[in-house]
Amino acid sequence: MLRAFSETSSRKIICVTRLGYPVVVGHIPKSREDIIDGVTYRRIVPRLFLPSSRLRAREEIRELTRIAKAEQVGVIHTTTDYKNAYIASQVAKRLSIPWVYEVRGERENTWLSQFEAEERREAAASGYYTYAHAKEKEAVRKAGRAVFLSEVAKSDAVSKGTDPRLAWVIPNSLSGRGTAVEGHDSAEKLVSSLVDKRKKYIGTVSSLVHYEGLSIVIRALPFLPGDVNALFVGDGLERGRLEELARSMGVRDRVVFAGKQPTESIGEWYRALDVFVVPRISSLVTARVTPIKSLEAMRVGIPVLASDLPALHEVTGELAVYFEPEQLEDFVRKIKMILDGHFEINQKRVDQWLRTRTWENNVKKLEAMYVELTGDK
Repeated sequence: MLRAFSETSSRKIICVTRLGYPVVVGHIPKSREDIIDGVTYRRIVPRLFLPSSRLRAREEIRELTRIAKAEQVGVIHTTTDYKNAYIASQVAKRLSIPWVYEVRGERENTWLSQFEAEERREAAASGYYTYAHAKEKEAVRKAGRAVFLSEVAKSDAVSKGTDPRLAWVIPNSLSGRGTAVEGHDSAEKLVSSLVDKRKKYIGTVSSLVHYEGLSIVIRALPFLPGDVNALFVGDGLERGRLEELARSMGVRDRVVFAGKQPTESIGEWYRALDVFVVPRISSLVTARVTPIKSLEAMRVGIPVLASDLPALHEVTGELAVYFEPEQLEDFVRKIKMILDGHFEINQKRVDQWLRTRTWENNVKKLEAMYVELTGDK
């Protein structure tokens, strides 16, 4: 992302997608520039896709430098991974302007989380992990400012040498003007066709991947009353395994896989749940990365049961129920406690918390950071 200044110091945002996008994901763009919600997106789509990563990086740096220079860019802002950081840092160096590195994902730690606990130590010693982890730390250290999604991620970086004065927390948030949790007629019909209103549902709206720990929801069903079902809204690599687990445990008829649903209709699926679960496994990435999905559930008054992990305590403002990660007995006990009405939501406190987690607030933080970087008022 590039932040550009005109001669009158009015600010505008210009986004530049990575080299070859969206061709590299199978879509042919109609033009090399799109305007979405008033923001300009530029595409760097070469006529020929060069054979080596070094040549591709060189071309991306050249094209990004050209755009940044033409637009009189004052700050370059990029997000993970370290390959993006390298491109941004080289362009910033050529133009003698600052750059920002935003740690929105931790690809190497997400990769590590796919291994079972006993295998993770060996995986953490692998060449891929040690190299990627070192390059990520280097990117954070060299950037003019580093942005993190959580205080726990910032604290970890500071403990490893990042200057705390250069580290900012700008968390995942909601729109203060309302979101997709509003009603949607077609989604309501689909929900009604899959969900029995006479029953109770525990589940999530999420990518179905290993580190989400969703198998515990299925494994809990035999220990819960027969009118309690599971609902998974989303798709991913773990779906097949979850379906097979449900069949092998004889509870397939109590599990609804709704698949991926349009963003504008997702609110109806949230409202179909009696308990929203975030049962993430205990790993480096889940301890530091804060998911946005629990905020949507809290907004519509759905009780949240989350793994007892620092990032999940932080994102829910200590207003959820927490269980020991990957511990079935504790999970079942907490689900029963919530469904039996022994957990009361203080929606006033929840709403107060959510007002601290809005994109509008984040924009103000970003502006303050850019001003601090450039001295521009």
